Amino acid sequence: MFHVKQFRMSNYKHILTTKDFLVTGDTFEISKNLETGILETLPKPNQSDLHKYYDSKNYISHNQKPSSFFSFCYRQIRSVSTAQKIKICSKQLDQKGCKKEVRVLDVGCGAGYFLIKCLEKGWIVKGVENNNNAKNMLPPEIYKHVYDGFETLKSQLEKFDIITMWHSLEHLHDLNGSIEDMKKLLRPNGTIVVACPNHKSFDAAFYKENWAAYDVPRHLWHFNKKSMKGLFLLHNFQLTKTFPMYWDSFFVSILSEKILRRTLPFFRGLTIGLISNIKAKISGEYSSIIYALRNKT
Repeated sequence: MFHVKQFRMSNYKHILTTKDFLVTGDTFEISKNLETGILETLPKPNQSDLHKYYDSKNYISHNQKPSSFFSFCYRQIRSVSTAQKIKICSKQLDQKGCKKEVRVLDVGCGAGYFLIKCLEKGWIVKGVENNNNAKNMLPPEIYKHVYDGFETLKSQLEKFDIITMWHSLEHLHDLNGSIEDMKKLLRPNGTIVVACPNHKSFDAAFYKENWAAYDVPRHLWHFNKKSMKGLFLLHNFQLTKTFPMYWDSFFVSILSEKILRRTLPFFRGLTIGLISNIKAKISGEYSSIIYALRNKT
């Protein structure tokens, strides 16, 4: 098992200690990189070892069967949130004047639900997914367009109008290298749309080390608005718009209540999620945020 090591390097500040509540129970630190402002999961598992942390039937985003009332609700909400994602992408494409042959790349496409909806819009789609459990659930019309990584896509010399990452950026082992790969695949003035948890939200502060959206070590990086903007600015992207993900505060809070093994986790989670959204109306610090980032080159 992993145990917390001393990462008291001069450019890191310890924030909290938490653990993998889903699979192994291994303990990790979350520390702030003082140069980037990004919170990091330490120690980072080797890329070859990461797969074991996803090996759980309770990992809902890789499980298509509604095996519980909670997972059933997750799928109903996913339909609503996917409609919002399509609307956001459509607006970004309209602003660019894209009228036909829209090309979309979804990084961390999971079981392909978003890409199916893109196909229904008539968009040309491709995906990146290296988790075999998720890939095995892809429908045939999507499976043939999904790759393990960026290398094959780069060799095809195909350029995309929009690249999406729905709660996948925080999973990428090579953060800056992956962004550079995506930049090479993006058309000039193209857009990357990223959705990530926000550790500055009320529910994050309320649950602290038990906040389900830390989800270590599957989440290797933890962002707020400032660190997200700074990260992409290094790669010459401009943050043009942010959008709240209202449902995430409820989902994450219910999971956090389950971690704490409290009674009435559904009711308590809904209450904290509602409070988080109300406070975010003033602060702008929603539980999860969607970022639209325009390629400036």
